[in-house]
Amino acid sequence: MNVSELTNSKFLKQDDVPQPQLVTIKAVSKENVSPPNQPSKMRGVMYFEELTKPMVLNKTNLNRCQQAFRSGDTDDWVGQKIVVFVDNEVEYGGEIVGGLRLRAPKGQKPKVEDLENDIPF
Repeated sequence: MNVSELTNSKFLKQDDVPQPQLVTIKAVSKENVSPPNQPSKMRGVMYFEELTKPMVLNKTNLNRCQQAFRSGDTDDWVGQKIVVFVDNEVEYGGEIVGGLRLRAPKGQKPKVEDLENDIPF
């Protein structure tokens, strides 16, 4: 048995995404992500149509979504496709630990209104 199978998490973790996965954003909210009986830690959380667990969003992934969807309004992200993948080069506390990342699907076209408004890509 893998050690990761012994630790339960209600949030998406690296072991839940063995290969890059194209998913549809169902919702984005701000929630307490702290374990029970710990001080509250409010973070952005993204839910997907295809996955049972949501993903806690860090600043890097929030910025990647903002760029991919050309909008800082998370309501605009709902219904959009995004790729969830493991990046083995993610650092935390000065050590390489790997982590989940988001990216636009390959070949994603800019929105028509962005072309009309000459928004740079």
